[in-house]
Amino acid sequence: MNFDNLSYVKFGDKDGLGTFLFENAQQHKLFYETLMDAGFITPLYPVADMDFSNIDDWLYVHNQEHQRLASLLGLDNPFQLLDSDWNVEEDFYDWIGVHQTIHQQIAAALGVT
Repeated sequence: MNFDNLSYVKFGDKDGLGTFLFENAQQHKLFYETLMDAGFITPLYPVADMDFSNIDDWLYVHNQEHQRLASLLGLDNPFQLLDSDWNVEEDFYDWIGVHQTIHQQIAAALGVT
């Protein structure tokens, strides 16, 4: 897994965000497939595409999927991915950092690191 593509995105960089979205979607797909192989049925949310004029919708759907993953895997989910304003640079970077950590925890729990 390439966790670097989840963390090396600059505030306001739509091309970099595109790389992030692709890697994020690939990891979510792997999480989904791994859970399905283990007999867990869970929805696969549409996290590959983002409407840049309405980022909050993507954040909501993405947060729903992370809450479901945390519940299935018995992981703590202390950070609501909705509690960030991506128009504020500091919030954006805080979200990116926490999100990467969450993906690393999920990957470790599933044994797909």
